[in-house]
Amino acid sequence: MSALFDEETVNELKKIFSGLRKNMKDVLIIDSLENPGITGEHHHHHDYEEEIEKYGLIVHCHTCGEAKLLADELTRISGGKLSFEVHDVKTGKIYNPRYLPAFIYDTPGRNVRYYGIPSGQEFAPFIFIHEYISEGVKLSEELVEEIEAIDTPLHVKVFVTPECPYCPLVVDFMNQVGVLNKNIIVETIEAFENPIEADRYGVQYVPFVAITRIEDYHVYGAKPLEVIPGYMPNEEMVEVIKKAAAKARKSK
Repeated sequence: MSALFDEETVNELKKIFSGLRKNMKDVLIIDSLENPGITGEHHHHHDYEEEIEKYGLIVHCHTCGEAKLLADELTRISGGKLSFEVHDVKTGKIYNPRYLPAFIYDTPGRNVRYYGIPSGQEFAPFIFIHEYISEGVKLSEELVEEIEAIDTPLHVKVFVTPECPYCPLVVDFMNQVGVLNKNIIVETIEAFENPIEADRYGVQYVPFVAITRIEDYHVYGAKPLEVIPGYMPNEEMVEVIKKAAAKARKSK
């Protein structure tokens, strides 16, 4: 019996994990290993600027306990095919997370992340990325070549909400971009849990993608090189990423 999933979901997850050719170890960063979620529970009015100055990231985390429970459950269901290296704020600094909880996937560059709880529509791309890491991406050869050819580092922020029907399509594609190209940091940000940048970008609907310079990684709400305000076909999203890369080169 699973604490989080019904029997049908458990069986589907087992089928996916059993098909993976290699074991994977994601990183999970939470506020505290002893009492995860305690920071968010005790602060109803958050001074985000103070948190950034003190910790270098947004520590507000009322869902860190849920994130640890999810990691434990996926480890158990997968039979160890997927496991998690769990850190608190202090030891997790080496991975440069910007929000908590931070799930950092087992890509070679540790450059693809999910901030928040991957619930609702977002759970599918959260699982599927492990197939892409293990078995390879599911994009056309032409798109793969274009993505791999981007040699300018970029920071891609994908804002989502759990019930958005188009968000998983954009997240799934951007995750594959990150798997293919470690020059590109791809972050999916659950906007309800982490509203600071969504507010600064004036996000009124999701999915919303902001592509910024890698030099502005720690600037919350950094000026975008390009934005994708909603769903676009994969071919069009690649063109936007390439345009952002060209602008980033010119700005140096």
